[in-house]
This record gives sequence, structure tokens and C-alpha cells, in this order.
Amino acid sequence: MQNASPTLVVLTTGKEAFVRANAVLQMTLMLSKFGQKPVELLTLGPGIEILKANQKNSPQFAQQLNAMKEAGIEIAVCEQSMQNLGLTSDQMFEAKIVRGGEEVARRIQEGYTVLTF
Repeated sequence: MQNASPTLVVLTTGKEAFVRANAVLQMTLMLSKFGQKPVELLTLGPGIEILKANQKNSPQFAQQLNAMKEAGIEIAVCEQSMQNLGLTSDQMFEAKIVRGGEEVARRIQEGYTVLTF
């Protein structure tokens, strides 16, 4: 089932809702696998916590993030959210650093469907 509209998945849920964040990552991967192209994941606010490389659930998140990258999903993290939480790129899994609000606005202008969790 091919959809002509690209998709931006915005994750604002962090490790406080691990099961929900995990489900969003799985759903994002399935969107890509079932013909939804392109797909991008943007983490904002507490959602950036899934990209922290030094936490209890890091191995599970790393596995999911690697599968997403292999499927061609672009993963982005909000620069302002990183600053607000006192995080630096060397503490995070690899992701494109963007200005979150600008990224959402740009993707809307480009015709993306935006899903927020």
C-alpha cells in the first residue's frame, strides 16, 4: 500500500512512558516497511531521551534505531531540547540535529503528514 504523502513522526514522549515510546518506534519502522516513503522521526522535548546512549534501555533503543536507519528512516533530534536537558551530541545516538519547530514547519510546507506522539 503506497501513500504519496511523506510522513514526519514527532516523538515528545520520553523514557517516562517507555512502552509508548517503544511502540512509536515500531510504528515508524512499519510505516517505512509498508511503502510509506519517505519517513522521518523527529524527537522533541522528553522524546530526545530515547537517543541517550548511556541509559538502562539504550541497547534496545539502539537496536530499533539501527533497524530504522537501515530502512531509510531519517532520525532527527531537536537542538533546543538537547540544550534544555543539558545533553550534547557525544551523549546521544547518531541523529541529525535540527531546530524542532523549524523542521516541523518545513515538513508541513513540503506536504508531509505529521503524526505526533
